[in-house]
Amino acid sequence: MSHSDSKADLVIVGAGMVGLAIAYEAARTGKRVVVLERDHVGAGAAGVAAGMLAPASELENEDRPLLEFALTSCRLYPEFVRAVELDSGLPCQYRTEGTLLVALHRDHLEELERLARLQATLGLNAHWLTAAELQDREPTLSSRTVGGLFAEDDRQVNPRALLRALVAAIQRRGGAIVTGARDVRLVTHGSRLAGAEYVREGVTTTVEARNTVVATGAFAGELLSGLGLGTFPLRPVKGQILRLRGKPLLQHVVRTAEVYLVPRIDGELVVGATSEEQGFDSRMTAGAVLDLLQEAWRVLPGIAELELAELGAGFRPAFRDNLPVIGPGPLDGLYLAVGHYRHGVMLAPVTARLLIETMESGKLPPALLPFQLDRFGMPSPQSAEGALSV
Repeated sequence: MSHSDSKADLVIVGAGMVGLAIAYEAARTGKRVVVLERDHVGAGAAGVAAGMLAPASELENEDRPLLEFALTSCRLYPEFVRAVELDSGLPCQYRTEGTLLVALHRDHLEELERLARLQATLGLNAHWLTAAELQDREPTLSSRTVGGLFAEDDRQVNPRALLRALVAAIQRRGGAIVTGARDVRLVTHGSRLAGAEYVREGVTTTVEARNTVVATGAFAGELLSGLGLGTFPLRPVKGQILRLRGKPLLQHVVRTAEVYLVPRIDGELVVGATSEEQGFDSRMTAGAVLDLLQEAWRVLPGIAELELAELGAGFRPAFRDNLPVIGPGPLDGLYLAVGHYRHGVMLAPVTARLLIETMESGKLPPALLPFQLDRFGMPSPQSAEGALSV
């Protein structure tokens, strides 16, 4: 086995949505960036994600810091997408039609009333639609609908298209993305992290970097276990999701309390998703497929004629409070961007911008204060000194 060395301003472990967004944010400011991925780009949760950008309807609780963080990220999305598309020459399939939150019975309406109040407190545009108005907007919806809420400010992006565009944009900016990087290990010099080491095709390479970001999703605990942090309190939450294909049936994202349907411009319809505490069990199960198809059929009967094109399962990275950890780690030079749970795609732009700002300024932005590792009694992060520099 041979050995080689390289140098970078920033090495990022993990080529999911968050890791690539951070890499792009750094590369577009002229930093030398290396991204290490043990599998392929988007091999984790991002590759199966639906891509809904819907802060109020996506978040499962009303945690105000997370809501504000998500709203900021959604405001950043148009500029983020424009920049990525300009640098890559590839479309990200960012769409602005909004979401129809559909009620099939009275219990659904009561839940939508709660959501409408939340939308109003956040200053988001949402208004009620009768069953007839829903049918006018989406004629293929079931006649069982009794009303709904139109979340006008909701957006969506195709995560797979965005991942492809980010790869091209990072490479055009001079960044390197290394896939198939096995046995990744964080390298320390005393109390400081000095980069990462990996094996690829029999060659061990050490990437020396002033700063290192761990953005490996649900697998972060595995990578960080060698740093003496104790048990890293991150768990995988399994999500099973379906992709149907055929004649387009919808223009808007459609949601009920049990299922969401996300249309793509190429005729794909994403149907999701389960939420299961099953560890790293990647099997697709017949019961989950049955439940998803049944609930989707209840609101959109026309899916019965579509091709079942793909089954997929991913692992959402979740801490016990379902909030991410974004900021400096317990060693100088180490930064964490993990635990985004269901919201990695939605939170990627703001995570990237504020984490790079932290590295460059040596100061933690107030918006990141609720998302620090010490809330779990883990070792307190070192200062954010050691700004990225060329």
